[in-house]
Amino acid sequence: MKRLFIGIFIPPKVLNKQYPRLKKEFGGIIPGKWVKTENLHITLKFLGYVDNNKIKQINHSLKEIFNNPLQEPIELSGLGVFPNPKNPRILYINVKDNSNFLQELHQSIEKKMLNLGFEKERKPFKPHITIKRIKTDIDTEKFIPKLTKYKDFYFGKLESVEINLIESITLPSGAIYHKI
Repeated sequence: MKRLFIGIFIPPKVLNKQYPRLKKEFGGIIPGKWVKTENLHITLKFLGYVDNNKIKQINHSLKEIFNNPLQEPIELSGLGVFPNPKNPRILYINVKDNSNFLQELHQSIEKKMLNLGFEKERKPFKPHITIKRIKTDIDTEKFIPKLTKYKDFYFGKLESVEINLIESITLPSGAIYHKI
């Protein structure tokens, strides 16, 4: 069994200037773990623990998107939080899906994975890059103005994307992600 998701890795060069800046500005305000630069990604579909025999079926079902880097520009702009700014648990970089490319890709993946027996996601799809997981309450008086400052901040653009089947290995020191 492997813990898997379908996603897009963010090349480190895209955020190599802004990410350290965010860590510095928000580090003293919000406790929690920053996602390692090499683990930054957009999740298109979380699959959970998957039997090794089913991996071949997933690869076959999605072979047309796994084998073709897609020339689709995607803009990274603004910070956001889940579930809300007064009780943040996830700090993320917003992924602008101006052409609905990611929405359509997500829906296509959902249908194909539903055919393989995976449950449909209950929450609406919101493309984002998780950068920090927040475990405790924070000082919202300090946090909200910082978050507002970065509401429309331009982080960069992905000129093309590569969709991958990714294994997530969780360790006490943090997660390790790698392409399958």
